[in-house]
Amino acid sequence: MSKIEDIIKIQNQDISFESLFDKKIDYSFKESSFLNDKILFITGGGGSIGSILIERLLEQNIKKIIVLDHSEYAIFKLKLKFRKAIENNNLYLILGDIRNKTLLKKIFSLFPIQIIYHTAAYKHIDILENNCEESLSVNLNATLNLLEIVLKNSNSEQFIFISTDKAVNPVNNMGISKRLAELYLLKNIFQNEINNRVKIKIIRFGNVFNSSGSVFTIFKYQIENNLPITITNKNMKRYFISKYQASKGLIEIADSKNISGMYVLDMGEPYNITILLYNLLQKLQLNYTPDISYLNIIPKFEKFEEELYLSYEKIEKNISNYKKIDLNNYNMRNIKTEISNLIQILKK
Repeated sequence: MSKIEDIIKIQNQDISFESLFDKKIDYSFKESSFLNDKILFITGGGGSIGSILIERLLEQNIKKIIVLDHSEYAIFKLKLKFRKAIENNNLYLILGDIRNKTLLKKIFSLFPIQIIYHTAAYKHIDILENNCEESLSVNLNATLNLLEIVLKNSNSEQFIFISTDKAVNPVNNMGISKRLAELYLLKNIFQNEINNRVKIKIIRFGNVFNSSGSVFTIFKYQIENNLPITITNKNMKRYFISKYQASKGLIEIADSKNISGMYVLDMGEPYNITILLYNLLQKLQLNYTPDISYLNIIPKFEKFEEELYLSYEKIEKNISNYKKIDLNNYNMRNIKTEISNLIQILKK
């Protein structure tokens, strides 16, 4: 198993997740029998999470993975990376928009898909602040359209939705769109608690190291272009896991023994961004000393520290790489009220 996904290259120097965060990752991964001969569908498969998930799933005894992505370049890169899997008919790539309901129906008519990983989303907070309609269109409406098709499909067994810590007490459009998606999925879980044959699993986690658009992507760009390195606030903290840890947790949650509900990947403790930056600079052998600029102003659409749980969310079960949230403190009335309140916020 290649660890290349957990390395960031800056000025031709490799910095690993393990060295930067002083963590030792267990790369042993047992074959998961619950995935044997399954046909899976991954939306946003060309993204940071989707692509590493494909790699890990291909190490399992799956039958086929269908991938949908709206980026032609992302599909091109997947074709290069997974040429053998494509030739062996284990991987099928589709270029298209997750919002295209006609395309989605066609995909489910062509392939007897059993497990759906819905990773497609817009995630750049500052961009989505000025594009609220797009945020809702992709992160919420497309999710509900896909779910509707999945629930009507006789082959479907699991719908796995990738959420974010930004959905907890959201302060930005991106977080609100993902929280609304969480709530509508929870609403569906409660409404179909007895009769629903499709397991709906909501997976919440924080930042993934070296994912596209992450803070490390910004640091890399600034360092390699001899620009001042900008930090919003020197005491700001964020959760981080590696791509491998994220993909391993996502696969384990797909175990058929896990019922519908809300799950949170084990993120460990949050990290101070300033300390991480100094660790990064210490490991890099730069021929200059970069300037560090502290803005010391936290925009209204960012938090000083992210959260993984709401105050009333309690852990029901703690597994090695993830936790299950007890849904007893949720009810239909509260879900509907929160949905209404969040929609009102977006209208302001």
